[in-house]
Amino acid sequence: MDLNNFKEVLTFAIRKEAEAYNLYTTYSQLAKNLGTKEMFKELAQQEQKHREILQGVEKKDVAEYKLEKISDLKISEFVDDEEFSPEMDYASALRLAIKREEFAQRLYSLMAEKADDPELKKLFLVLAQEESKHKLKLESQYDDAVTWEG
Repeated sequence: MDLNNFKEVLTFAIRKEAEAYNLYTTYSQLAKNLGTKEMFKELAQQEQKHREILQGVEKKDVAEYKLEKISDLKISEFVDDEEFSPEMDYASALRLAIKREEFAQRLYSLMAEKADDPELKKLFLVLAQEESKHKLKLESQYDDAVTWEG
């Protein structure tokens, strides 16, 4: 992929959102724990919204996007990767999702560093920001539901 070709980058981002949607949808359908099932369903809906937004994006739109600093609870640094299992509990599912969002955020941040075109650099930063928002929400849920449990 040419990191300075807007259409290629957009196609890549749309494909990544579709992959995440499909994965979270599958997890939601297979999960046995109701909380886990609902969490994956919600994540799939968020990925679908991102894909729909990206499908309508044009290069001129990127200038209007606002970049903001997203808090980082850094819980992802202290949890291990999880593999999906239909029997996984809510805490394990949260860890799996946190790590996936962290990976996506890092991928887009790295792509932003490598892009020369200012609009594409900003688009990657916006995508990274969205993944950071997902990660923060998941880390907050983890902090509330797991860290302070008991």
